[in-house]
Amino acid sequence: MKKHILVVDQDQFILYGLAKALKDDGCEVKTADSANEAIEKLSFCPYDLCLLDVQLSVINEGGILKVINDICPKTQVILMTADPLDSPEFSNNDQAVVDQGADYCIAKPFALNDVTEIVKLVLAGEGEKTDQNDFFKSDPETKSRKHDRTSCNEVLNFGASVIHEGYLIRLSLNGQVIDKSDGGIGLLTSYPLRENQVIGFDEKMNYRIGVVAWSRMIDKECFRIGIRFA
Repeated sequence: MKKHILVVDQDQFILYGLAKALKDDGCEVKTADSANEAIEKLSFCPYDLCLLDVQLSVINEGGILKVINDICPKTQVILMTADPLDSPEFSNNDQAVVDQGADYCIAKPFALNDVTEIVKLVLAGEGEKTDQNDFFKSDPETKSRKHDRTSCNEVLNFGASVIHEGYLIRLSLNGQVIDKSDGGIGLLTSYPLRENQVIGFDEKMNYRIGVVAWSRMIDKECFRIGIRFA
């Protein structure tokens, strides 16, 4: 049976990215970019999980968390905050929202593949809250790195094959290399490469082949990509 998830955030890019990633994992996903829209959708459909931006949670009467607690008590809540969980900036207000009914809390920016893994654990009822937070405090770059890297600053052209409207097409892309090692590179690019996607480099990299190890959304126009050489 498909799990039903509601994603609530003002950032359309986050809504798009999370919805696509979770749908690809077999979940039924709805999105809302305002508190009113989220409350309306919660009123008509029971959700197994709500991914909720802290700025839209609204602790006071009529807020999203109150609606979830009142009419969807079985809906689990993952709170999304721009404040690092282990920093002084994780404010009293953020903590108050957690205390009002959120089950877990994750910090932005996050890697989409990490979110899908945590969602699986939450929906399966596995893991402790402290374990989830510790997982999101870790950096996917650090977890996947096996070689020491040196800083770099150069523009690199590469190609990637994607499915568009049912057809396989080849895209010519570019990005800024920010670090490199014998095993791979760190790249900033505007194109949302997916984990395990295969890419081909130009002559600057001796036409080497790379595989996306992880992809992390920085902002609406930039992704940080970890690439290992095949």
